[in-house]
Amino acid sequence: MALAPIVVIVTARNLEIDNSSRNAASAKWKSSWAATNDLDHLPPFEHEATFRVSWDKPTPVILTSDSRRTTTTLPDIFGTESSHIPVLLLAWAYILSARWAELIPSSHLSQHPSQPTHQLNGNGLMTSPRNRNPITVHVGEVDEDAARWWNMLLSGEGCWEATMRNSRGNILYSPWSTRLVSEQPFLISAKIKAIGSASSHSSLATSNTAHRYLSEYCHFHSINDQKQAALAAALLIPVAKFDYRPIELAMLNFPYIFFEPDVTSNICGMWLPGSFALLNSVQDPHILLKTLMERDPGLGGLWVGAFITGAYSQCLQDGRAAWWKIDLNAAAWTETYMSFMQTPVHAAPRARRISRADECRLLYLCRCLDHYSIPPLFPFAPFGSTALADTNLDVREHALCGRSHSLGYTGFTWLCQDGEMLEQGKRDMPLTTLRPKCGEVVDCGDVDHDDFDLEDENSEMVTRNIFAWLCEQDGFPIAERAIREHEWIDNLEDDDDSLIEGEARSTVGERLGGWRLKTSTQRSYSL
Repeated sequence: MALAPIVVIVTARNLEIDNSSRNAASAKWKSSWAATNDLDHLPPFEHEATFRVSWDKPTPVILTSDSRRTTTTLPDIFGTESSHIPVLLLAWAYILSARWAELIPSSHLSQHPSQPTHQLNGNGLMTSPRNRNPITVHVGEVDEDAARWWNMLLSGEGCWEATMRNSRGNILYSPWSTRLVSEQPFLISAKIKAIGSASSHSSLATSNTAHRYLSEYCHFHSINDQKQAALAAALLIPVAKFDYRPIELAMLNFPYIFFEPDVTSNICGMWLPGSFALLNSVQDPHILLKTLMERDPGLGGLWVGAFITGAYSQCLQDGRAAWWKIDLNAAAWTETYMSFMQTPVHAAPRARRISRADECRLLYLCRCLDHYSIPPLFPFAPFGSTALADTNLDVREHALCGRSHSLGYTGFTWLCQDGEMLEQGKRDMPLTTLRPKCGEVVDCGDVDHDDFDLEDENSEMVTRNIFAWLCEQDGFPIAERAIREHEWIDNLEDDDDSLIEGEARSTVGERLGGWRLKTSTQRSYSL
């Protein structure tokens, strides 16, 4: 499971933006990787990726008093003061969007034309024209511009917009744009210490100014810890956009990873239900959040954000099905062990066999064929080993070269206008160290294992996928005929696949089902 997208703070001011799509705009960048510290031994390589920079709709943030409707959890680790988090979430959404508008070409921040202009009364209150009982938000001693900004931020009238246009002239919104829908209006209570600027007809603020307003609010209420939790939630607003869902929060009364490196593909389907039998036994979402945070404290902040925004539900659902995408970039940025591909391949110059996991790693690092430039879809390693004589020629060379190899992150590059490249976070040495899971193992009571899948369909799916990745190009070694004929693998064959005969033969022909070979083989003894 990935809590992606992990947000990268953009520093390039002249990004090349592709705005040809109807409902999104995107930028491109490349991440850089190296297999060894000696770049002459195996050349470094790059992954090109697309970074979505705008959407066609803002994300609704719904404040409701109906507990049955809320799909999110406000962590009780902050006690009763967690009621500030919805306000802080909206403030961070504005700050991130304002920064987006300052950096993305042809984008701008604007105040909605229909935004009501409330007036300060003698008590420093921003009065509201609505008749429903308001929620009073105390912002402390601030200048008039800050009070107006808070009033704009908490208005449900559309308030602010961070937008750009696509090639057809349609409006696109920043990834963190929100639209507040609240059952009750807000009333801003402030002690005004300075008259607003001449431009106070506009309530907009730069990202730096808005961050100052937020910091003053958190200092006034002594809630700096909630400020960080709300930032974690705001960074995950794009996840709600991907899921096409609103973020539903209780009314203001108020990349964890399901992966272990020692679990191989053929048993992952039996291992995962054990983990979820424990998680399913936890009915209180606050306890569930604490359980996930204690398992991997390094990702605790992201779990807080996932629970606040409701993203955790889809994360757990994907984990139960053993179906989540591996994002090596997110793994590098969080220094998280997300895939067996991140494990180093240690030097073994006299070896006669190689584990299939190491075989996969070297195929990916050598990138001898285009097929192997994309890592395996699932995180669990294949089981067993292969005779080196039966492996790809590049795998054999580097398995015996006497050097260690590992997937190391070295940074990424933004693709900007006029062909300009802007490097960000470049490293002289590849980053290969991973943050260990340092959470405590907690003793627990009985859990319900009734949901165990006795047919183990998840293990079958993951095993079939990893063997397809490993053997699709050159076929199975002759010595592994029994594996190819296993029911988990054999059912991938097409009805018109020819029978394999002989002791050392490579078949060539059209690939209809993904199992026939292409025009060449790089294994010595393969079917």
